Amino acid sequence: MKSKYVALAFLFLILIPSITLSQPPPDSTNRRRPTVGLVLSGGGAKGFAYIGLLRAIQEAGLPIDYIGGSSIGSIIGGLYAIGYHPDSIAKMIRSQNWSDLLRDVIDRKYVAYEEKEYGENTIVKLPIKNKKIGLSTSMYKGEEINLLLNYYFSPAYKTYDFHKLQTPFLCIGTDLYTGKEVILDKGYLPMAVRSSMSIPGYFSPTEYMGNYLVDGGVVNNYPVLDVKKMGAEIIVGGDVQQGLYTTKEELNSITAILDQITSFYRVQANVIGDSLTDLKIPFKLEYGMMDFELYDSIIASGERTARAYYPRIKALADSLNAIEYKPLKQYTAKPLDSILVDSVIIRGNKRVSDHYFQAFVNRKQHSKVSLKQLEKDIRILGGTGFFESISYKLESNDRGTNLIINATEAGPGALSAGVHYDNDYSVSLIINAVIRNILGPNSKLFANLNLGPNPRLQATYLLGLGGKAAIGLSSDFYYFKFNMYDGDIRDSKVSYTNYKGSLFFNYSFRNTFNLKAGFDYEYFRFREDYPADSFPDKYQDFQSYGTLFATLAADTRDKANFPTRGFKALLRAEYIMPLSKDWVKDLFSNSAVAFLKYDHNVPLAKKFTLQPGVFVGALLQNTMTPPPQHFFALGGLCPENYVDQYVPFTGAKFLQKYGYYSAVARLKLQYNVYQKIYLTLRADGGANVRDPDELFASKNYLFGYGLTASYDSFIGPVELSVMGSNINPDPIFFLNIGFWF
Repeated sequence: MKSKYVALAFLFLILIPSITLSQPPPDSTNRRRPTVGLVLSGGGAKGFAYIGLLRAIQEAGLPIDYIGGSSIGSIIGGLYAIGYHPDSIAKMIRSQNWSDLLRDVIDRKYVAYEEKEYGENTIVKLPIKNKKIGLSTSMYKGEEINLLLNYYFSPAYKTYDFHKLQTPFLCIGTDLYTGKEVILDKGYLPMAVRSSMSIPGYFSPTEYMGNYLVDGGVVNNYPVLDVKKMGAEIIVGGDVQQGLYTTKEELNSITAILDQITSFYRVQANVIGDSLTDLKIPFKLEYGMMDFELYDSIIASGERTARAYYPRIKALADSLNAIEYKPLKQYTAKPLDSILVDSVIIRGNKRVSDHYFQAFVNRKQHSKVSLKQLEKDIRILGGTGFFESISYKLESNDRGTNLIINATEAGPGALSAGVHYDNDYSVSLIINAVIRNILGPNSKLFANLNLGPNPRLQATYLLGLGGKAAIGLSSDFYYFKFNMYDGDIRDSKVSYTNYKGSLFFNYSFRNTFNLKAGFDYEYFRFREDYPADSFPDKYQDFQSYGTLFATLAADTRDKANFPTRGFKALLRAEYIMPLSKDWVKDLFSNSAVAFLKYDHNVPLAKKFTLQPGVFVGALLQNTMTPPPQHFFALGGLCPENYVDQYVPFTGAKFLQKYGYYSAVARLKLQYNVYQKIYLTLRADGGANVRDPDELFASKNYLFGYGLTASYDSFIGPVELSVMGSNINPDPIFFLNIGFWF
């Protein structure tokens, strides 16, 4: 009997597996493979860590079915959704100059010549809106970010519904009117992503499909619930948020305070997101949200974190593939080179006429347009100063692609202010005003006022004639004092008072070259405070004269301060005619003068820049005697003087050497010690005489040398120089604070 039961038991053990296998279990054939959603939180530059997560996902063979993100998570997630490989995204990150990109800094070659002349020496800029001085809506407009997103998201410009991307995608914006979350899952993808990462106060809000939006991270920085609603059953989350700051020391910057304020409102969304996340990869990073230039370190840190979680990512991929194998999608996307444009549509212009855009439109319409060239053209339009912001959008239709130019015109003007001090001109408060398109179409009015012991008021009006040509009117009043020297001994003190009005033709080429030709009227007085001889006495009363002139100027420098490449040059020829009768008899006759200034910047290495320069000037006939402000004078270290013929010379005191003939060669070696700290070695040599025969005499030769330590501050260069020369036995110190004017 016992053996009978043993046999039955043995038979049961054999039959049970076969019975089980004959009826397939629900988790192997009847189960459907669950869908996977990837959610990436916002966190500024810390989002670069997601490169490591995406690489781990690819290596593990985990297909993603849905993607959602906020802020930086919308950028990284959006790029992955349209088919960019993680390595391609990393290459894109490394190829940017993040400092310039985030501050809307563009190459100066795109900025109109007159905007460079008048718009680079102030600290604070306040727009004039509705006849009132106002404040900007943000620190930066984000125009360079717009161009970047347009370029990299160009492969998907025809896709209006984000569910139809290679991987369905959404991102989050915050409605600035209601404070509520807005799900962005349709429309123009680059602008949706731009809306999602518009950090309040830092980037300007965006208008998108009837909403006025800022960063989606304000209300929902981890949109898990929204991705679940798309259809995701399993959530893999990447989170670079650091939670609320808890100490005063941590709240040590504007961005930290902004991040803290906005973090209050997203706490509940984070709680919900955490509760719905199946596999969360938290990135604990010792970096700030604005540390964009530390991309290599952040990417490397993200790689280490993702590698630690790789076994769990791999286990999830293997378990899903055991149910149903699903290959990875193709991640080969890259930016488009060009677009075939059907028509160009200009939107938003009111004061700027359609005619102004005509040349731009004609070049683009019914033709193949390079996206990189389009970026350059947009920057050139923005560099005119006529627009508060300008961007483009690609709109697909039945006939092809429309190129939409969205132009938000600048207000009627702006006021700017700055401060300056140097040993030669003393202290100044600089006030700058610009008025555009009010005094005629395509017109600009610039005014600069320097308030201080040596005041100056300049104003220039340009009326555009179409293209790069304009008719100009300008006025220039200045008053300043300086010492006259006998050798290295101060001899007397002189003051200049000058009123000048000009009418001229103006033409700019490629924003880097400028041609002017016209007529100056000057009303002038040259007064000596304690005369040492009778020569200046003849100038005690105001006298007048006129000047026919032509100038060719160029400025190709990459930066106005501490440039590393490019050059700045001025060539001027003038014919000076006395208008006061007693001047003809007693002082001087008609005179012709010409001079050339040229300063070049040659990058030698990453931190070294060689800066050679020359100045040559001459009275074209030796029997002529021009007025004093048409003499040539050397001395001081001010690169910009009230009078163009007055030039700096290392080791010489301010305007120490006067003459009718001048030749100077200079050489500087600029070294970028660390970030914004510079050291500059300088040496100048040359002569400045009244007789051309003495120009090359050894007794008249000047040689100066010096060292300048500089800091490129937000108020302008802060510089201390020590210098000497063969005409000054004692060391000379020179202090400059603020932008040159």
